Amino acid sequence: MTVRASSPDPAPARLLTLSAPTVEALERATDELADRLDAAGEAGFARLPAVPAPRAEPGAVRRAVLADSAANAARWLRKRDVRRVFGGAGDGSSRVFLFSGVGDQYPGLGTGLYRCLPAFRDELDRCFGLLADEHGLDLRPVLFPPPTAGDAGEAQAAGAAGAAAEGSADPFDRHTAPQEIHRTVVAQPLLFALQYSLARALTALGAPPAALAGYSVGEYTAACVAGVFPVEDALRLVTGRARLVDELPPGAMLAVAAGPEALDGPLAGLLPGPLSLAALNGPQQTVLSGPVEAVEEALGRLTGAGLPCQRLATAHAYHSAMTEPLTGPLEELLGTVPLARPAIPLLSNVTGTWLRDEEATSPAFWARQLSRTLRFSDELATVWRLPDPLLVELGPGQALTRLALGHPDRPANALASVVQTLPGRLERRPERELLLAAAGRLWAAGAAVDWSALTEEPPAGTEEPPVHPAQPSAPTEAPAASTAAPAARTEEHG
Repeated sequence: MTVRASSPDPAPARLLTLSAPTVEALERATDELADRLDAAGEAGFARLPAVPAPRAEPGAVRRAVLADSAANAARWLRKRDVRRVFGGAGDGSSRVFLFSGVGDQYPGLGTGLYRCLPAFRDELDRCFGLLADEHGLDLRPVLFPPPTAGDAGEAQAAGAAGAAAEGSADPFDRHTAPQEIHRTVVAQPLLFALQYSLARALTALGAPPAALAGYSVGEYTAACVAGVFPVEDALRLVTGRARLVDELPPGAMLAVAAGPEALDGPLAGLLPGPLSLAALNGPQQTVLSGPVEAVEEALGRLTGAGLPCQRLATAHAYHSAMTEPLTGPLEELLGTVPLARPAIPLLSNVTGTWLRDEEATSPAFWARQLSRTLRFSDELATVWRLPDPLLVELGPGQALTRLALGHPDRPANALASVVQTLPGRLERRPERELLLAAAGRLWAAGAAVDWSALTEEPPAGTEEPPVHPAQPSAPTEAPAASTAAPAARTEEHG
């Protein structure tokens, strides 16, 4: 049995790891460690090794806990708190990377990873360089804006607001001028660069994906990671697609807390008709899309019928008949890109199941993705049929893993089967701490984590982006329906 400890220096939290040949031995070691933490106290906790070196024999069972104090670590270990204590066994054969759509990104996102994860920093610099040189998009100051004289006051106010409003803030709070980071032509290539870089970094860390799924434009990132198109061509596709979408006439989207079968009566003459079924996020989570006037009429009818619904903060009618005119230009653009069979299994938004080779290599298939119903609920059902899946969300917050945990096909122990990699807009948790927690959960589930990569400091002269407060300005893309009321999060469908 081995016991090791790590610290995301300079943050105070420590990741404690254990492994043992049997479940019974691991249970004993867990209780013993809790006793030792009580005896050591906070002074002893602070002296735990800064660099982890957990070693586990083949077939060993593993456990890890991330805590900021000896008292918390001991308490969580004794309770076997599944939210704090990570456990599992396996070889990562069902590790699934989930790539969210845009809508929840904010200035400063990725700052902590940029500082402490060299592989992420290198890939993001590469993507930003390609976007600037080949597409005239300088996204670095958008994601990492320079500090201003008012930043200190803004950060203090944002921190207080975030602490007070956690779980109750309205992510659709509308401001008069949306941030640049939410413009379609900026948001989509920016999030692609961020997610692709994180996927590459996690792979280099020792936790590569066994399967992939992306939500709307996130499917392009998933396809690139799967090897369907090279990153240079993927950036060209995502940038060109965003520019085409930006030229569309205004549209709207509506999230409804009901299944599509419940909409036939209230929306007779509208669906099918001017409205399209944009997304199926769960059995009782439907998103509609179409002209502004039709969406407003649907909102009135559904409210009158007692069906909870929410107009989404979007300027376009994604996944609707209004995007059909882009199919031709998109197919022409895709025809200039070499398309390959996926090297990693990839789920399709259009079919809701595994992407076939002939679909992956078809420009026409990819061109239709923007105007077809997004069948994410079917994708989640497929994911939950995998043996002991571990869902790793690559994007801010937990938008997709919340949908997964709310899916009726999830197993009873699913709470321990999701990994968050980046904080949401209202979270104050340091990115390095989140990364260490993710690494602990991945290691406990069988990944061969390269711990030294988590503690490497940036080389001298490395640009260190400023940490900016998350500003909850109105996204210009569309969110998906929530699990309870359809306005709990921001998730784009483009």
